[in-house]
Amino acid sequence: MRTPSSGRSAGRPRDHEKGRAILDAAWFLFLERGVEATSIEAIAAAAKVSKVTLYSHYPDRTALFEASVRREMERIEQAQGLHRHDTATPFIDQLRAFGLGIMFFLTSRPAIDFYNVVAGELRRHEDLARAFYDLGPGRTRANLAALLNAGVRSKQLKKLDPHIAAEELFGLWQGFTNFQFSLGIDIDATRADLSARVERGVRIFMLAYGAKPVHSRLR
Repeated sequence: MRTPSSGRSAGRPRDHEKGRAILDAAWFLFLERGVEATSIEAIAAAAKVSKVTLYSHYPDRTALFEASVRREMERIEQAQGLHRHDTATPFIDQLRAFGLGIMFFLTSRPAIDFYNVVAGELRRHEDLARAFYDLGPGRTRANLAALLNAGVRSKQLKKLDPHIAAEELFGLWQGFTNFQFSLGIDIDATRADLSARVERGVRIFMLAYGAKPVHSRLR
């Protein structure tokens, strides 16, 4: 049994494993139940820590929610690194890779749960909502715009406004899938069609903006 003197001394770093377990448990419960319906007691039980331990890491549920969202923002930021411009890869293949990466992410269960359950809570945290948008959707748009701008410089694309064109291309990829996944309609069929959907979007986009003719039958 630990004695009081064997506990964490002043200045000693907190137990990162327990902190991670608390965030994991909180995020799972937030997505499953919603933020308001998730109690501190439930989070502590799921993380297998005491309430005292939980409060030593996070003063209240709001702080825990914000920490959970910021961790998800960091994961999105890391994923965005996969979409940096690669001059060794043909431009059209870069568009396909970008589209596949973002669409498979957006149709993943964690992303669907986030937007269905947690997005409403974000509206009550204006600064956090803006930060999440800038780092998530905003950065996705900026990265895609940068890729399109590189296509203009390399003469793969006609002159265009990269931010508007990025929104148009993303719209071709996404279509109505956000409604389908939010409502749980035709999920398996939509996921099975993602690769073909991305390919169609790239081809239509290149027909509109490509500097050279695209000889490919749309499926």
